[in-house]
Amino acid sequence: MSNRLERFRKEMAAFEGAADPARSVERGHYVPHPKKSLADTIAGRIAIRPSSTHLLIGGIGSGKTTELLIARDRINELEDTYAHYLDVSLEADISQMKPGVLIAIAGVAISELVSETDHENLTTSINIIRKLAYGYKQTIFQNLVNQEYQNPLVTVIDHPGMIPVRPETPLEIKGLQEAINTIKQGVAEKYGTIVLLVDGLDRLYEDELFVELIADVEALSEIGIGVVLVGPIQAAYSKHRSRLENTVNSFSYQPCFDVAKDPDARDFFAKILAVRASEGFLDQSSVDRLILYSGGMLRDLMNLTQSAIEEAYLSGSDNLQPAHVDVAAQSFGRAKVFGISDEAQDTMQRVSTEGKFIPRTEEDIRLLVEGKILEYRYPQMRHAVHPAILPLIKKSKKV
Repeated sequence: MSNRLERFRKEMAAFEGAADPARSVERGHYVPHPKKSLADTIAGRIAIRPSSTHLLIGGIGSGKTTELLIARDRINELEDTYAHYLDVSLEADISQMKPGVLIAIAGVAISELVSETDHENLTTSINIIRKLAYGYKQTIFQNLVNQEYQNPLVTVIDHPGMIPVRPETPLEIKGLQEAINTIKQGVAEKYGTIVLLVDGLDRLYEDELFVELIADVEALSEIGIGVVLVGPIQAAYSKHRSRLENTVNSFSYQPCFDVAKDPDARDFFAKILAVRASEGFLDQSSVDRLILYSGGMLRDLMNLTQSAIEEAYLSGSDNLQPAHVDVAAQSFGRAKVFGISDEAQDTMQRVSTEGKFIPRTEEDIRLLVEGKILEYRYPQMRHAVHPAILPLIKKSKKV
């Protein structure tokens, strides 16, 4: 393998946008926020009120998972509190979620803390949780007796679990709560208060279903378990927002970083690039372009940089140059606008000229969810068309 190929593979790996955020943190790629981060805020709120509940809203790729992982580490510095991160999208089909499923997933996670125990009460509770969560088969033996012979009849009954879900689970939910509470008390001396950091529901697009799942958060809090739940960005604009805010103890929003208006945000993104790229691979002009085209979305920064690295390699260059970034941004922008409706295009054109956007319709909210229109809250509240899309929108308007 040539030195050049080896180097470019290393650069590509460092900017893997879909990589496990936990691995990035372990590799030292985490850069502290320029201002107080959500991780610090969440950890502080849990510290003073361990069994409280918190809802974290934000767009996909805005850095919520990384914040949860850092918050977990901060919380675990406390002697009497244990934070556990879990991604529910890895445990169940989130489009099929029903009330009780979060409790089931939480129960399985908590039961794993005491899987080595020989305590009879805890072992019983662990078995209850796993049966209700994953289901089980029950074998029934019956004896048929006639004049000539005796022969057993075997019947196997399949009891479906809650993961994946089934329509009604009220009795199972009660059983889960009782079993979880027993285990929680059993591990209290070793772990203290348990806090669950629940990720993955930001990909849930049904408002009604998400509101129903909040009942699981309440149920866990009632038995003394803290919960930090990541939710979809549309929850911030849902008609159920007031209900959500009244259900949890805090409601936080992770906006995009305004790299166009906030010097600290630009510096933050520059540091993210610096800790990942090898020395001399990125010049300042390329860095500035990558930050601009990212729109202040962390995942877009990673994906754009990877695409630009690929362009640099294919062009025969030894380093990433501004022209490679421009080509990557054009490709990224075309992919984002592919298939948009005329109405959505008109909306983006209006936002690009007026700088105002009030999401009222489902299509408006979809523009936010898909990152076509970005929301900033610091240094001022504003909306903008994604910078990689903007040239295409303006060109379309001229035509």
